Amino acid sequence: MYTTGLITQPKPLPSELKYVPDHGEAHAVATGESWWTLAELPLVRQLHMSAGDLCYFNFKTRNPREINWYLHHKVGCRLLTHDRKNYMFSSADRFNKDAASPGIVYLPAAIPVHRTAPKVDEPRLDMWVGLGVKGGTMFAVAGIETMEGLAVGIDQPHKWMALQASTTRLGLGWGASGGVCLIVVTGVREPSELTGFMSGGGDFTLALGENWDKIAKARGAAKKFMPIMDVIAKIGAKTPHGLKTALKAEPDRYGDLVKAVMQFRETIGCREEQNVYLVDIPWLGTGAEASLFHGVATFTALWDSG
Repeated sequence: MYTTGLITQPKPLPSELKYVPDHGEAHAVATGESWWTLAELPLVRQLHMSAGDLCYFNFKTRNPREINWYLHHKVGCRLLTHDRKNYMFSSADRFNKDAASPGIVYLPAAIPVHRTAPKVDEPRLDMWVGLGVKGGTMFAVAGIETMEGLAVGIDQPHKWMALQASTTRLGLGWGASGGVCLIVVTGVREPSELTGFMSGGGDFTLALGENWDKIAKARGAAKKFMPIMDVIAKIGAKTPHGLKTALKAEPDRYGDLVKAVMQFRETIGCREEQNVYLVDIPWLGTGAEASLFHGVATFTALWDSG
């Protein structure tokens, strides 16, 4: 396998360098275009194909490093994104004589009514990642916590889910705390599947002013989420809407988020059952609370059109 810091050559190749998708129509890339702008073209939107679907349509892979390999060797891309982690399209790509198909990617062609649309047959991840805002209280033996947030679809980066959660706490403690949490949803294709979902288990909150950061970082259970938290920290998002605005303004950052999610997915053993993880982000928390409790959360979700 040929690997650099940017690309990985797949072995075996999921598609040959001269591969032309069925019902594919050649499109000459231009400066300023991206997989996300191509996904907004009328025909592509009509077929409900995302940027990730277009990559798979062209190369038969969704792995970001393998996609970079095809962009380099097949399309002839040489310009890098601002973070230097991915290739991007340029009008100059069509003049690269070292590429198999200089400057060319394929879009789904107009298909007669009696035919079916191109099938994207790679298994979906059915995962969503985002940020939520939490607030909780605990007085003696009972308490409550609420959360509102937004999560983007890892299979469909142009779609966002709005979530709400209400958690009933039973245990021992006192105080109030709040902050921003990471949201990771697994095993869910669309928001309606999450409405009414309940999850519960033992938990604790220890929010003690300036010491809270150190204590929260020491929680071993949160370590597997750190790659995703690190990407969000680099994006600079501190609120749910801030994350959405940042990804829309710089969509190439979405590729870094996908890589982090794939790393997390391997850590949890690629489980596909329905679940929601809400993990406090240490550097975005406030309050004074010490509590040990059993919590049961009930979720509602819908498409976010904002």
